[in-house]
Amino acid sequence: MREKSDQDIIESVLSGETEEFSALVLRHQAKVLGFCFSMLAGRQAAEDAAQEIFIKAYRSLEDFRGDSAFSTWLYRIAFNHCASIRARAARSRTESFDAMTESERDKALSARGARSADPPGDDLAARAMMELPENYRAVMAMRLEGEDYRAIADSLGISVDSVKARLRRARVILRDRLRHFLPAGASKITEDR
Repeated sequence: MREKSDQDIIESVLSGETEEFSALVLRHQAKVLGFCFSMLAGRQAAEDAAQEIFIKAYRSLEDFRGDSAFSTWLYRIAFNHCASIRARAARSRTESFDAMTESERDKALSARGARSADPPGDDLAARAMMELPENYRAVMAMRLEGEDYRAIADSLGISVDSVKARLRRARVILRDRLRHFLPAGASKITEDR
């Protein structure tokens, strides 16, 4: 017996067999979770976001037209959800920073500077990834999850050339930030073609 396709499962869910949606979750959860880890800081935030993404996908399943792969549609939901979380967090940090007195701001800034001078730990690459601009981080995260250029382009609503350009720029940024930690003679962060 052949394994049901995503489209077969979607049709089953839409016809009332809602428990079938768990098969889609099991099939795509590792990639969605990996994408969330790349986009958000912290394990719990990524796990919560992944769960919320699948809830959004379930609630919007009747809107899935099938013009692209289900995974492409799911990545689009994931990107928008993670971008929304990051925007809320940035607004919250700005509001909190603005509300501080001048002496509190000075203390916060000096504490941040002290942390950035700490020696790198095992999460050096993860921290460098989190510091990438969001549009570069998204394409890098999807590529690291094994998505091809076309799927990334469709998920983010950009051209394949834009995907390639963003990946190239993300690699340059990562290489520059991590160059002191690369083995001698390793001047490139390579990519499979």
